[in-house]
Amino acid sequence: MPQQFVRDAILAAARRLPGYPHLSVLDLSCGLGEILAALARDGCRVRGTHYRGDDYKLTENPGRAQTHGLAVDPDVDLLEALPYPSESFDIVILSEVIEHLPSIRTAIAEAGRILKPGGHLILSTPNIARLHSRWHFFWTGTHKLIRRRVGWDVTADANYAYHTNPADFPLLHTLLFQAGLRVVRLDFTRFKAKHAWLLALYPFVWLATRIETRRRRAGEVRVRGERDLFRWMVQPAMLASEQLMITARRSSGTGSE
Repeated sequence: MPQQFVRDAILAAARRLPGYPHLSVLDLSCGLGEILAALARDGCRVRGTHYRGDDYKLTENPGRAQTHGLAVDPDVDLLEALPYPSESFDIVILSEVIEHLPSIRTAIAEAGRILKPGGHLILSTPNIARLHSRWHFFWTGTHKLIRRRVGWDVTADANYAYHTNPADFPLLHTLLFQAGLRVVRLDFTRFKAKHAWLLALYPFVWLATRIETRRRRAGEVRVRGERDLFRWMVQPAMLASEQLMITARRSSGTGSE
């Protein structure tokens, strides 16, 4: 269930898209439906999904759901093909979802399939690439996550409620490309001023990232991919935002374009 500052960032990303609000939206694993309800009030044609009926987001917050009167499909497994036709939505939202999945490959590929050409995927997930998380990992070997990591007190059936698979942006960058999607924007959700001192590391991060992405270049497609990866890896929102907040656009052709 996204926090308020994440919901605000998702809504702002949707509202700046061309054609808004005359757009069709699918919110995958929509939780209590706050984002879905706000988009519906704006005039969008909306649909949501739930992963399972006993989802912790629903059972821990009885009476707070805002999905009354909205189309929400139950038991939609994001590890399988989605039950929607190809090219059927203008916007697909994955907000604070992919870090709960054991694999993100199918969800990203399916998002690309069901988006109309020129449509957009709006995705948010805890940002383990931000400098604070990198610093925390350097000292502790654990990432900074909003919802605590899975531990021995968690049953296998409840794993989905925890951050079992924090998103690796270089992999996500490639999976989006393979799904016919290109990152077009990174946004901030929240930046804590007490971590501002870490920005002094920016010149070193920029140089190290430049060296890493240049040394892996071989072939035209790989060169373009590494160049694009470098562009996003050194963005201020990548290094300082609590969430990795991505807007990606579906091209009119295949992911090889």
